[in-house]
Amino acid sequence: MAAIRLNRTAWIAFALLNALLLALIFFLLQIRAERAELAQLNDFGAAVYPEPLPLEEISLTDQAGQPFGLDRMRGAWSLVFFGFSNCPDMCPLTLSELGDFYRARAESGQPPLNVLFVSVDPADTPEIIGEYLLGFHPDFIGLSGTTGNVNAFAGQLFVNTGAAESSVHGGHAPPAGSPEGFISHSIHMGLINPSGELVGLLRPPHRADDIARALETIFRRA
Repeated sequence: MAAIRLNRTAWIAFALLNALLLALIFFLLQIRAERAELAQLNDFGAAVYPEPLPLEEISLTDQAGQPFGLDRMRGAWSLVFFGFSNCPDMCPLTLSELGDFYRARAESGQPPLNVLFVSVDPADTPEIIGEYLLGFHPDFIGLSGTTGNVNAFAGQLFVNTGAAESSVHGGHAPPAGSPEGFISHSIHMGLINPSGELVGLLRPPHRADDIARALETIFRRA
């Protein structure tokens, strides 16, 4: 009888040890897959936060002159890029890539996604921004606002903005005839989830294919 109890105890111990080993293997495989996925995202120029960052309310104006707050972003993913209409290089190049990405996404029947362009130039009126964005895609949302409100939103997405004595972001030059000189701003993009939280950042150079691959991976993780 004692031998039977001992044998039963041994089998229980073996089963528990086996379960623990399987759990450890599964955990290690998950870590390996997570690292591989993060490395892949890095190759596509994207970085995600361990947990989404909540955003404070914003107060901007769209190209139709309508108020724009976080509520306008809820329910869909949003890509946010800061720039200005007189930008001679990085802004139009990035918006062109975003246009290619957006059209390819629509043609493949994927869910809608917001592309937001926030102007850091006080001279950019809603009308100017609206006309400017038509050259890239009519669905893009152009935003403007007071310097304080724009900077408040930019800060939440870790975007630096302001005037500079020389170009400090990706080869920008001052607009021709511009009395203000250089306008400085970061050129990474922020990715905001349907709950209005910052999920991650996409660094330059921005390419349509890389944006698509990065978002596909991020959406799969969400």
